[in-house]
Amino acid sequence: MVVIRGALYADMVYKIAFVRMKNKSDAEDIFQEVFLKPVRNKEKIKNEVHLKAWLIRVTINCCKNQFNLAWRKSVLI
Repeated sequence: MVVIRGALYADMVYKIAFVRMKNKSDAEDIFQEVFLKPVRNKEKIKNEVHLKAWLIRVTINCCKNQFNLAWRKSVLI
């Protein structure tokens, strides 16, 4: 099991979220969501290199989910 040291990757996760969301508030929401996931999925993270790749993928997926959620809301309204 890897000790989750999110501080090492905090800037990277925030930058990815900000670039993809183009909005500070949404990027901060994504940032919080991303760093809750490793706590819930500790057993899936094998080592430090895996953690970095995992965080990048989770960040991108959270951004995609946010866009899909916003699109669905606009279609339903």
